[in-house]
Amino acid sequence: MSWSVFDISGQERNIVQLEKQSSQPDFWSDQNHARSIMRRLSGQKRLVEQWRGIENKCVEISELITLAEAEEDTSLQDEIKSEIDTLGTQLDQLDLELAFSGEYDSRNALLSIHAGAGGTESMDWADMLMRMYLRWAERHGYKTDVLDITRGEEVGIKV
Repeated sequence: MSWSVFDISGQERNIVQLEKQSSQPDFWSDQNHARSIMRRLSGQKRLVEQWRGIENKCVEISELITLAEAEEDTSLQDEIKSEIDTLGTQLDQLDLELAFSGEYDSRNALLSIHAGAGGTESMDWADMLMRMYLRWAERHGYKTDVLDITRGEEVGIKV
């Protein structure tokens, strides 16, 4: 079976199949397999909802433009621009998600930052780099845990 993010109706059919599978009486007999199916189901539902939401927003914007043109109403231009900007933001978010849609991208990752040679400047740079990654992950909805950190004597982080 081929998979494409743009085959939304195919994704919806796949969701129905996964829901049927998850409603079977012996579904939870293999808990690892069941969790895997439920994660896939949840991810596909979220993806379909996002794309259907964008589709609906495009229809709304199109109708708003048609209405504005028919009534020669220029007062709707700001609302139309705002809706298009919101849509652009949603598409940018989906673009980022598509970049992380590979086979292993849904799994956990470890990031190790070492100050290396260079003294306090290197330790300070390593600290800034760590804060940058933590903030990026937070803004994009990723959960982070700092497993180990060694603070420098003056600034930044060591090792």
